[in-house]
Amino acid sequence: MVILGLGGLLSNAAAALLVDGKLVAAIEESKLSRSTQGLPQAAIAECLRLARMAPAQVDCVALARPFAQGPESALHLSLRDQFPNAQIVVLEHHLGHAASAFFTSPFENATVLTLDHAGDFRCGARWRATGDQLTLEREWYFPDSLGRLYGAVTQLLGFKAHADEHKVQWLSTSGDDRFTALFREIVSESARLDPSFFDGSRTTAGGFSAKFFARLGLEDGAKVPVALAPSIARGVQNVLQQTVIAMAGTGENLCVAGGLFYNALLIEALERSGRWKNIFVQPAAGNSGTAIGAALHTWHTRSSGAHKHFLLSLFLGTEYGQEETKQVLENCKLRFSYLRSSDARML
Repeated sequence: MVILGLGGLLSNAAAALLVDGKLVAAIEESKLSRSTQGLPQAAIAECLRLARMAPAQVDCVALARPFAQGPESALHLSLRDQFPNAQIVVLEHHLGHAASAFFTSPFENATVLTLDHAGDFRCGARWRATGDQLTLEREWYFPDSLGRLYGAVTQLLGFKAHADEHKVQWLSTSGDDRFTALFREIVSESARLDPSFFDGSRTTAGGFSAKFFARLGLEDGAKVPVALAPSIARGVQNVLQQTVIAMAGTGENLCVAGGLFYNALLIEALERSGRWKNIFVQPAAGNSGTAIGAALHTWHTRSSGAHKHFLLSLFLGTEYGQEETKQVLENCKLRFSYLRSSDARML
């Protein structure tokens, strides 16, 4: 069975190809065409080329939502034309995240936690995973989103939301805990956000309200002083870690996916909590990873006795040898030289 998985079609589009349950290729569209939205045509073509297959050999196209902002029939018709012998399967966004984590993990049983900014109106979900089954235990809905809060702080501190959250993460390591109680007040123990700290009409400064600025000791909408930024980052990071640890619960095996789990300090906190014996992080934790999840979930639900394939390598895209590298350097009219070694590698 040949399954083409597509995910992140509104952001970080990607394709993955599964052949008889084995992941043979997975590529983000932006790595080939610099496009991040829509059908990842270049990634699809390259996945098929690497597997030496034609579109007519694809048995199933599995799409992880959300994948359209308007009528979806045109997209379905386009895929049917492109893959005439394939069945079209649609997967909910967080199920795609969950499948990408569990079905590439080494575990036969696990709890799966998925968290991101938002996808199909959800911002998180927890699953019980056994064998080839994923059973939903709980969901969290936007706008009560930890990803939304972290993005708001990213913008508040002068960075770009949905891009620079890693800067807030590392900035937090040099701050103190003076604002941890404030962010603990914003985020309840059930992971709900207190709406009084946000202003829905404000598109700048993270969308925070006058009440929030007052608690920081600043005028409404004021630019955050450089001296305060690390402590604000520390406050949101601390509460993120506390909340996610509580959301995950306890057990033996935990699998995680979703954009929030690109946060390395959060993963460290989960490991240090001592609540889990083993933790597996899906390397492609963001939206692009749902392409892998869509393909794997379809395989496990349609193939009796399907076996899991632990993700042993991340080298699932195009390979570039010396000749390809040399051609790019020459096309760019760059000076270069060979460094002779036992591998004859080029610098």
